[in-house]
Amino acid sequence: MGFSEEFIKNASDEVVSQSMQPDYDFIEEKLQQAVVNVARVAPFFNPQDVTIYLQGSYACKTNTKFQSKIEVIVEVNKTSEYDYDTMKFEDLKFRDNFFVDFNHYFDVSRFKQVLAEELRKLLGVKPILGTTTILIPAFGTMQHAVDIFPCFKYKYFYPDGGSIRCKLVHDQRLDEHFLMFTNLHTNNGNLKDSMTKGNFKRMVRLMKNLVAISAREDRNLRLVRGYYIECLLYNVPNEMYFAKDGKLLNVFLKVINWLNFARIDDFVCQNQVWSLWGDADGFWDKHSARQFINDVIEFYESFPDKRTEIIKSEE
Repeated sequence: MGFSEEFIKNASDEVVSQSMQPDYDFIEEKLQQAVVNVARVAPFFNPQDVTIYLQGSYACKTNTKFQSKIEVIVEVNKTSEYDYDTMKFEDLKFRDNFFVDFNHYFDVSRFKQVLAEELRKLLGVKPILGTTTILIPAFGTMQHAVDIFPCFKYKYFYPDGGSIRCKLVHDQRLDEHFLMFTNLHTNNGNLKDSMTKGNFKRMVRLMKNLVAISAREDRNLRLVRGYYIECLLYNVPNEMYFAKDGKLLNVFLKVINWLNFARIDDFVCQNQVWSLWGDADGFWDKHSARQFINDVIEFYESFPDKRTEIIKSEE
């Protein structure tokens, strides 16, 4: 019982999704048009100042065979200055509905609503407004659902000096704006992967595959967001990602054994700015994380040997 080395290698391999690029190219084109349309309705930013790019598992190369959702950032880089003396009262009121205040911090919630409406008109499908995203379900020839993150470029200043680029996003459930450090998350993950000779992202893909396999076969491993898995494994010391014999199975056993006895209170998100624990979108709770670690151990202990075929890539 337990995993074989062949299973671990298959489940941790990088997956190149041939179907992702056409879907991304299609949705990027539609997003560019939607942004132009939104700028006509809310003329307080220039569409040329909006950046659209891939983020999440496909950008970080931690996607798996079972993963289909594409994550895309729509980032407003800056708003415009105005001559308030020439603006009419209705213009000021309309502008106030789009901004948190008059310091040019964009109201992401309002932008998200109008962007979703423009996408509905362009695509002919109804977008689903999530906590922080706009979900476009797979339709027509698209094979992937798309999660769109509307946000505003923001500069965060550290208390002891210096600053870092981040994103202002809106949590619909809490009705609050908060900061998302996507660039730091990506850069820190790439650095850790380099320092662990690629084993960090191999273990991320392995864990994601275990969750997907468990969900499809109604086994005991609970469905957990890939972002949580990535952040959880980021907190594992680099030395745990190496085995003397070089076998990935032994790397997995070292990682999960360390997590089983770790004090997780001080775990951070991969951006190294926020704690991993909290109530807002993008934060986990310690009880669920501890349960996930226990579930992975139980899943490993009850796993049959002859299972390598179910996670070989089909793309």
